[in-house]
Amino acid sequence: DTVIDPLLDVSKNTNESLPLTSIDQVNKQFTPQQIIIQKGQSVEFPNSDNIRHHVYSFSKAKVFELKLYANKPEAPITFNEAGVVVLGCNIHDSMIGYIYVADSNQTVVTDDNGSAEIIVDKPIKAVRVWHAQQADGAESQQILSLDTLSHNTGGQLMIKVTTVDPLPRNSFEDVFGVVSPD
Repeated sequence: DTVIDPLLDVSKNTNESLPLTSIDQVNKQFTPQQIIIQKGQSVEFPNSDNIRHHVYSFSKAKVFELKLYANKPEAPITFNEAGVVVLGCNIHDSMIGYIYVADSNQTVVTDDNGSAEIIVDKPIKAVRVWHAQQADGAESQQILSLDTLSHNTGGQLMIKVTTVDPLPRNSFEDVFGVVSPD
């Protein structure tokens, strides 16, 4: 699930209406775990679990907090800055999700084989690459010049992203151990 974001000279029409999208909470997980949206787009965070959640982000691209709630928060959250937003739940530490906020609608995500197709109407010189488990951290992005990437004769590019297995999220029990009533 690597995001490939072509760096284009984008003059955004601010009157363009962007669709509302959502990240649900099902079985104490964000569903889907990762989405791509455009700068200026809004996301709602319904809660389909029978318990309350407290969704937050401290990411540079968007700091927000939806305090403890069930069903649906009052209003969606609008993301006006491009970048990576890492989501968490203040109640359930194992919950983690990602929103990639792109400058354009040309951004794609790789398929299960690691392939993606970018269709643009003008040449691109560089791409921004992001993966949630990349070695440099979840909010890190690489900018790669197309001149430095390996090409084959079919117009394809080879991009290597180094990933690491995520560290387990600490729970209260992991930090403090099991408290016995002795």
